[in-house]
Amino acid sequence: MVNRYLRSWMRRGTRSSIGPVQGGAQSVESLGWSSHGTGREGDGIQVRPYPLLHTQRTSSKYTFLRIQSMPIPGSRSIWLAVALLQFAGLVSALGEVALTAQEPVAAPADLDSLKKQALEEGQAGKTDEAIRDYQRALQLAPGWKEGLWNLGMLQYSSDRFAEARKTFEKVTGFAPNLGMAWSLLGLSEYETGDADDARTHLEKAQALGIQDDEEIARVSSYHLGILWIRSGEFERASALLLSTFGAGNVSSQAKIALGLALLRVPLLPSQLDPSREALALAAGEAATAGSEQPARLAALLQQHPDLPYLHYAYGRALAGAGREEEAQEQMLAETRISPLSPLPWMELSRLKIGLGEVSESVKAAQEAVRIAPESNVTHQALAQALDAAGNAELAAAERQFATPAVDGQPIAEQRMIQLYANPAAKAGTGPEAIEQLWNRALTEYTAGQYAAAIPDLKAWLAATPESGTGWAMLGLCEFALKDFDNALIHLDRGAKLGLSASSESLYEARYTYAILLVHTGQFDRAADVLSLAAKATGPMAQRVENALGLVLLRRAEFPENETTSEVALVNAAGHIESLLQQSKYDEAFPQLKHLLDRYPSTPFIHYAYGTALIALSHFDEATAQMQAERAISPASELPCVRLASIALRQHDTAAAITWSQQALLLASNSVEAHYLFGRASLEAGDLASAIRELEIAGKLSPASPEIHFNLAKAYAHAKMTEKAEQERAIFSRLNAAEESRPGSQGAPVDAGPREPGGGSGASPEPGPAAPRLK
Repeated sequence: MVNRYLRSWMRRGTRSSIGPVQGGAQSVESLGWSSHGTGREGDGIQVRPYPLLHTQRTSSKYTFLRIQSMPIPGSRSIWLAVALLQFAGLVSALGEVALTAQEPVAAPADLDSLKKQALEEGQAGKTDEAIRDYQRALQLAPGWKEGLWNLGMLQYSSDRFAEARKTFEKVTGFAPNLGMAWSLLGLSEYETGDADDARTHLEKAQALGIQDDEEIARVSSYHLGILWIRSGEFERASALLLSTFGAGNVSSQAKIALGLALLRVPLLPSQLDPSREALALAAGEAATAGSEQPARLAALLQQHPDLPYLHYAYGRALAGAGREEEAQEQMLAETRISPLSPLPWMELSRLKIGLGEVSESVKAAQEAVRIAPESNVTHQALAQALDAAGNAELAAAERQFATPAVDGQPIAEQRMIQLYANPAAKAGTGPEAIEQLWNRALTEYTAGQYAAAIPDLKAWLAATPESGTGWAMLGLCEFALKDFDNALIHLDRGAKLGLSASSESLYEARYTYAILLVHTGQFDRAADVLSLAAKATGPMAQRVENALGLVLLRRAEFPENETTSEVALVNAAGHIESLLQQSKYDEAFPQLKHLLDRYPSTPFIHYAYGTALIALSHFDEATAQMQAERAISPASELPCVRLASIALRQHDTAAAITWSQQALLLASNSVEAHYLFGRASLEAGDLASAIRELEIAGKLSPASPEIHFNLAKAYAHAKMTEKAEQERAIFSRLNAAEESRPGSQGAPVDAGPREPGGGSGASPEPGPAAPRLK
């Protein structure tokens, strides 16, 4: 369940592949679905990068910190070349530990050759052989620190967490001040289900710091955050998660964790009822919305007026915005929904102090103490209210009750667990019971009994969380019942995990996934998914083309919502988008011109035409189309981004900077605009601006190889050698992962700037400086 922020929070790369389950009214096969769907030295440790550790892995607990960005639940990879140690900072941690003459001594030639063999096997990706030979070498030389570290990394990266745990226990023994070692120990313990030890050791890592690798630091912080949520330390968890992931394009996984903290749900994300994931995600989006948080929470309250702690969260957001009177109303509303919670009364007392209503503040705090007389924090709140009322003597007496020993660990509210936990997690998990669940769910799905299929699918997924096919089927059931938010989450998860089904079923799942992306305005991702269904035939081919029409026109709606008068427009646009995806420009351009003649004022047709012209380097014509689009869509940053791209390709850096800045005025979080601004500034010799803008782009889209490539160039020009090396390493990893990623795994959430030419939605990557991905 370890994940990473820098690489789109990690894409899942494996698929289930146990053969089809037999039994039930029909076999799985008959229904088209399968259930299975350079070395450095430092104080005795020499650490070398292992190319095999560039690969991605999955864990038994789904966690897509895509990452990209941060890529949920469960995928992670360790890139040893970056994840390993910066030894200049390691000397103080390891300096007191030295190999002594008391170590067992083997025949030097035998031991040296065994060490070399283990290292070469690891570098060649022969993980099992490398682990075997490291273990043999360590039997001969148990004090070989480099060997212990490399063995632990190999075990960890190959999901042998129980073994990795034992190895990292030894590493922390000789390197007790190395935060990364404690982090990897804690993460290994987490994966083996030992949440308490995991928390203790991740806290140790947090206290020591993990300066050597941002990726490991983020993974560690995420897991520590969700463990704090599990134990009811919501404010502490929120502060850590927001400080770690609060800037940039926060992944869905991190948002779900933040949503659990905001809603005060003492569960791990993997324990959450799948039907509650969309709610947790929406709450997390509000938690990361900054100044827009009150508005986001107000909208969420319209949908869930009686949800525990939502009024409380909204009230705190209002108070933070200086709207104390409105905040009081929300706290009073929360007292009616959560009569056994002291929290709204404590917050109300604090608000009353700020408003000068000290007597009311005392009353509110007294109510909090009445509800939770054994709580340290309620007595603290009453003492503060009494101080504000000028009653120092009573305040001092109250503080005698407010001792840290009174509180202990927060007590989880059972009502919140019952409200949010996956009830299916308690279902039988034996092979026969699991098979029966799958077959029953499949029969129900085939019969159109979607509401009946969902509980069985939840139970199946509680036992087999890595089944991409199961998540996709759950998403299709939810879509049929118009639960679109959860359907998108689960179809996205299924796409990342990989599907095993007939072509017809795959096309149905991908089409549904794509139109949900269209519905939420994620047009580029939708185009990528629809391209995977390009070979569909019959009615599905027409449905795919219609969805592509909405992509070209950038209309966030479902295909069936088209009016009769718009059907011809969408159909024509879809056919053109299909041609553009196939790079059939000679056929597409005449049809684009004809479409513009019929619909000259329709938004984004000029934009689509101009984007295609850029792909053929017809820059003057493309510029004219983008200027025309600006007149039609003045609030859209997209034509400005394209104009910046054109200017940069023509080496007009001043114009590229101007258009990028114009785009940022319209969309301050535009990845492409920051990227192009950075590229243009780099070309113009303005290194400070280049680094600033490319760093922003990298935070917004951490999985873009191009951004890291150009950031490395900027750092190199600025003589920031270490940072340049780090960025080159990240680029190499991302580039290799992108080249090896199977198309069926789904499009990345925020892959960053791309070359136009694969359809109207692709983002431009100007100029030849960055190597193009194949």
